[in-house]
Amino acid sequence: MRAAALAGPRSVEIKEIDKPEPRPGEVLVRMRRVGVCGSDLHFFRGEFPLPAGFILGHECAGEIEALGDGVTGFAVGDRVAIEGFKVCLTCAYCRTGRYQHCASRKAFGLNAPGGLREYQALPAYTLYKLPDAIDFELGALLEPLTVSVHGLRIVDVKFGDRVAVLGSGTIGLTAVAAARAMGATFVSSTARHPQQKAMAQALGADAVYDATNEGVAALAKDTGGVDVVVETVGGEAETLAQALQCVAINGRISVLGAFTKPVQIHPIMLFLKGATIVGSNCYGRPDRMSDYEMSIEIMRRDPELMRGLVTHRFGLEDTAKAYATADDKSTGAIKVMVEP
Repeated sequence: MRAAALAGPRSVEIKEIDKPEPRPGEVLVRMRRVGVCGSDLHFFRGEFPLPAGFILGHECAGEIEALGDGVTGFAVGDRVAIEGFKVCLTCAYCRTGRYQHCASRKAFGLNAPGGLREYQALPAYTLYKLPDAIDFELGALLEPLTVSVHGLRIVDVKFGDRVAVLGSGTIGLTAVAAARAMGATFVSSTARHPQQKAMAQALGADAVYDATNEGVAALAKDTGGVDVVVETVGGEAETLAQALQCVAINGRISVLGAFTKPVQIHPIMLFLKGATIVGSNCYGRPDRMSDYEMSIEIMRRDPELMRGLVTHRFGLEDTAKAYATADDKSTGAIKVMVEP
């Protein structure tokens, strides 16, 4: 079968590898759509080196081709979304639904080979059936939506809350949609690029501000402070300090962005506002419904709402072009999809 593998910084090669066979408890999935994530671009640029030949891709949906021994609840032909990691299922974290913190976690496309291939053998517990209304493209969008859903759930976003989302990459944009779906009555966001501003409004943002210090100051002034701030930028940005600027007294801040260096905040702001800051790592099962199940329900209610996030589509043979397009926001890219 074919796979798209890293060959070096900004270099991807299409190569032939062995088609896997599902082992007991596994399912063979014909990969149909793989989204390019912002975190993937760090590896593509060579900022976080991975060995040559590594296969990226963790925003995935596909179709079941074969079942390994002992698998129940699935059938050949089922369309599925793929939760992004393999875990032990027995540790305290796994038993309590916090399996994203499992010490033996293997994240597909990060420290285990990902989905940019024609077929992948996966543990059955990583799969979620897609409702008829959700096609493969939308199914691949469930992964970033689920990251946002988890970040909102752990700060208890509820009906009547006012929410500000800092950043309008895919995670920021899906956070806008998720906040609306979870009952927020006012949602504002910040964005850098015109396509991001337009999409934030289409997904339900009441107000969109420039992603600058001046824009954030205007957001804080206009709202008087919001109940929840969702930080989605990370890197070396000033967004954690900006979140404290925007949050109301006794408000909550959910940090989804992956910061790559220490950042400064003024502790007096935390002290005076009595704010709560919570780090959000991937997704899990905070209660009886997993984050993935909640995301599927949100998308099922209005499946076309997030279709506009997908701006570019490429075949597997053009994976290098897909990554280069996603890396250049002057192309108008928001979410780039690859069809293996």
